[in-house]
Amino acid sequence: MKNKSFIISLLILLVLCVVLVSCKKDNTSAASNPNTPTYNNPEGSINGLFTVNESGNQVYFSKGNLQYNISTNIWRFAEHQYDYTDQNLYDDDWMDLFGWGTGDNPKNVLIEGDYSSFTDWGNNALFNGGNTVGVWRTLTKEEWLYVIDVRNTSSGIRYSKAQVEGINGIILLPDFWNDEIYNLNNTNCFSVDFDSNVINLLDWLTKFEANGAVFLPAAGFRNNYVVGAGGVIGNYWSATSISDSSLAWLVLFGNDNLSVGGNHRWFGYSVRLVYDKE
Repeated sequence: MKNKSFIISLLILLVLCVVLVSCKKDNTSAASNPNTPTYNNPEGSINGLFTVNESGNQVYFSKGNLQYNISTNIWRFAEHQYDYTDQNLYDDDWMDLFGWGTGDNPKNVLIEGDYSSFTDWGNNALFNGGNTVGVWRTLTKEEWLYVIDVRNTSSGIRYSKAQVEGINGIILLPDFWNDEIYNLNNTNCFSVDFDSNVINLLDWLTKFEANGAVFLPAAGFRNNYVVGAGGVIGNYWSATSISDSSLAWLVLFGNDNLSVGGNHRWFGYSVRLVYDKE
């Protein structure tokens, strides 16, 4: 296992980065939809839909980051979208930073293990996500890129940097977001700080989450039992490996950056699952 200083260096000098290039300073490129649709969304999901490819397939995001209890072997979604664990691990703790593809062995991130194959975390039953095996899944690299940097939306907005209830992260806006709900600054712009938009809890719950917005908190990383950089950087695994290497693709962001890049599969990073619209 790499030492902490080596991991910090790797996080700064991430390999194979694909920088997201779109950046707009206002949200006036498209007319908003005055009739935001409602959905019969599955248990454990946010009620907004997100297109993930050119074929028009859509997904619901889970209501929080994935969590696993070491002592009880229970999988769940975090209670709130902005929740994350920022303490070192003990046997009775919830963990929310996973080695790549460890859906069958989440504690693998705590040891030098075999990360050569991918088992989706969505293969497990989520007790607050319908409690049914195999209905959730992880986005691929290409799907993450499409959601963040390609989608056509009714408002013209795909994402924005923000602080929600004091937590740094990225807001993803659904396909039919009505931009009259809230005047966001620096939308679709990776090169701005999190404090471009400071959103209190009431506005988040009533204006954003109630209308299908997703928040990805900057939950940091895990190296063995040690957690670092919470509130500073965010890292979210994809289901896509980098062939013939020990790397896999992930979404990564901090102040002034947002990209899709590659990093070592044994690092503990966040997981946000999706549910395919039927």
